[in-house]
Amino acid sequence: MEDHYADPLPEAAAYGFQRALQIAPAAVTTAQVLLQMKTQRLREQAERQRQAAETLRAQERAEHHAARLQWSPANNPAWLRSADLLQVSRAWGAAMPYAAHDPGAERARLKCEERLRQLHAYGMNRYDRLRADGLNPADAMRQAAPFFAREPHPRIGRPAPIRKELPAAVKLAQQDFPHPINDVVRANRSETTTAAATAVPASTQKQRPALNRKQ
Repeated sequence: MEDHYADPLPEAAAYGFQRALQIAPAAVTTAQVLLQMKTQRLREQAERQRQAAETLRAQERAEHHAARLQWSPANNPAWLRSADLLQVSRAWGAAMPYAAHDPGAERARLKCEERLRQLHAYGMNRYDRLRADGLNPADAMRQAAPFFAREPHPRIGRPAPIRKELPAAVKLAQQDFPHPINDVVRANRSETTTAAATAVPASTQKQRPALNRKQ
């Protein structure tokens, strides 16, 4: 009997095909699981982002409401007339971030600036100049802030008071030394005599001619 040997290549190929058939379902299942996991992660990430966005919006609404409580009084003329510099500054600061999108905040900002010009003309003069140079309100107020620490209504300097003319003796003393003592005494005596004559009452001077006639 002749020995029969099977060809190993077809057998190996057949074995490999069988193994592939066995592994294929597992691979498909694994791919499906990975896809589901990825989808779930994306879904969870989207949910977290939605929750974070909702939380952020709620926080922004709360901050807007709190700021409105601070700037709203500025739209009341009675409150504005009695408000001091600190109160108006706080209202202006609360309205400023929302002025571009909230008409009420913009009105409050402008009214606060009008009141600040009354309370501190010096600081607001600097603010208005910076605004005219093109700066936005926030930057202009930030640069003008140090000027609010100065006198709010600077006054123009008054002329120096008119001084009385110095006595002749003092004038002489202010000149170059030395002076003869007689010159100083003579000048001082002349001023004393003039002052005494001026001090005589007018009624006494009028009565003297009558007394002379009686004698």
